[in-house]
Amino acid sequence: MTHFRLRTQLFIATLLIICGLTGALLLIIRYTVSVETERQVRDGTEASVHAFESVQHQREQQLSRTAAMLADLPIVKAQMTTGHALTIQDASTSWWKLAGSDLFILAMPDRSVVAFHVTKLGWPPEAAERDLKRSIEQGEDASWWYDNGRLYEVFLRTITAGAGPSSQELGFLAIGYQVDASVAEHLALVAGNQIALATGDRLIASTLPPKDEAAMQRRLSESSLEANPEKHDIALDTDHYAFSSVLLHGALPSPVRCYVMMPLGPVNSFMSRLNRTIFILGASAILFGALLFGFVSRRITKPLDNLVSGVRALATGNYTYSITPEGATEVAELSRAFAKMRGELLDSQRQQIETERIAALGRAASSISHDLRHYLAAVVANAEFLYEAEELKLDKSEIYQEIKTASTQMTDLIDSLRELAHQRSTISPEPTDLEQIIRRAIEAVHARPEFRNHAITLDADTELDGMLDPRKLERAFFNLVLNACEATPVGDSGVIVNVQTRKDFFEIRVMDQGSGVPENIRARVFDPFVSSGKPNGTGLGLAIVSKIVGDHGGTVRVERTSATGTVMLVKLPRVADVVASHSDSAVV
Repeated sequence: MTHFRLRTQLFIATLLIICGLTGALLLIIRYTVSVETERQVRDGTEASVHAFESVQHQREQQLSRTAAMLADLPIVKAQMTTGHALTIQDASTSWWKLAGSDLFILAMPDRSVVAFHVTKLGWPPEAAERDLKRSIEQGEDASWWYDNGRLYEVFLRTITAGAGPSSQELGFLAIGYQVDASVAEHLALVAGNQIALATGDRLIASTLPPKDEAAMQRRLSESSLEANPEKHDIALDTDHYAFSSVLLHGALPSPVRCYVMMPLGPVNSFMSRLNRTIFILGASAILFGALLFGFVSRRITKPLDNLVSGVRALATGNYTYSITPEGATEVAELSRAFAKMRGELLDSQRQQIETERIAALGRAASSISHDLRHYLAAVVANAEFLYEAEELKLDKSEIYQEIKTASTQMTDLIDSLRELAHQRSTISPEPTDLEQIIRRAIEAVHARPEFRNHAITLDADTELDGMLDPRKLERAFFNLVLNACEATPVGDSGVIVNVQTRKDFFEIRVMDQGSGVPENIRARVFDPFVSSGKPNGTGLGLAIVSKIVGDHGGTVRVERTSATGTVMLVKLPRVADVVASHSDSAVV
């Protein structure tokens, strides 16, 4: 799991809060503006519909009054009593002009048309007679007539003579106006929006651009508008419209509907600008907030960073790293507490080092004095035996050998102490053969009576030349092989020394068949005076090995150990890397 720094966590948390609050605020603003815009569009279309209905109602009242006035004219009644179609046709021209309508029809009581006038030719009298009969049969005073792409709103009146029960029906009068582009433009001017008039699935007239008019016709043909004639919005070819529809005439076969359409281009443009503005404001707010918090967070977390640096330095053993208490009261108090704790730890460490030094000196003095007394006692005792050898009839050569052995052991002990006492490197590298060094060490171990029967095998590569100190390395490998022989019982498979040549260094493994290094000393096996299972062991052998190998710039470690044996691994540079101090050498 990834752990972020406190500053990063604070930055991410604050940035998320800023993004959330800014986004929520801007979305609320956008939603409010969007709702208000939709309300204005809805109110605008409703106002346009009301304006259209008002104008349409006034137009219908005007035509209705005109039709009633003409039907009551005595001259019209007089002409209708003649029943002569040509006379009535000729006389009706002046009446048509008086009405100022696009359509003028006079019909006999049998519904036959005797006078027919239209402003635009192309509408057959047969169609007018058919629609007249239908409207009279349905008892309509106002109707919409449609044929061959022509749509008329028509008002009908019965022409009667007399009044009351004695009245006589003389015929019928119908006047109307054609619904075309000019009418649509007039209605659009009143409504303040675009107008589209349709009957069934056919668009009769509109004020829409030609491309949008064609798209509107396609929508009508697909019946996608009449299926749900309530308020909607529709996307045409050049613009997006909010529309509201009014059913002008619902009777078949020609139901007439008017669509009042408000272009949404300006509204959509405004919403696009609003969205862009909201995005810019949101991004600016987030960027400014991030920069501001970055500055503030550095001021807040800088004292914590200093404290963390102090803790890390303390963890690496640097007790002299100092920090200056600063920042908030709590952080400054924590820094002072840390500084106090560091000082106490430094004092404690110094006391512990001094205590361990005294204890180590005590252990070393005790071990050395014990060994020296042992060897001196052997020398003194054998000297007395030598003095009385003739009287006691003892073998002087054997007594002399015992004295020599004790003296040699004392000398080895003193030399080991001197070797460990040298803090600086004391090696003298020279061209030499590592195989010969190891063979001499093995021969020195075999020279000891107790190890003459131990099997020691050397498995080495052919090229083992290097710049090494042969005398010191012979002593180091003597100690390693000696320890391996001491750990391996007589009769087992013996000790194996394996030497492999790498590019720049040698790998030497000394393998025994003993019971392994005890668990309690594995971590300290190369420390001075650490020994186990050896009655006369001083605990200096492996410490000397570590010192000599370290002086060459190499390392020595326990590669593996178990109840079936131990493998000591020495990595030795082919050219001795003489170190300045033993304290700098590495024991791996």
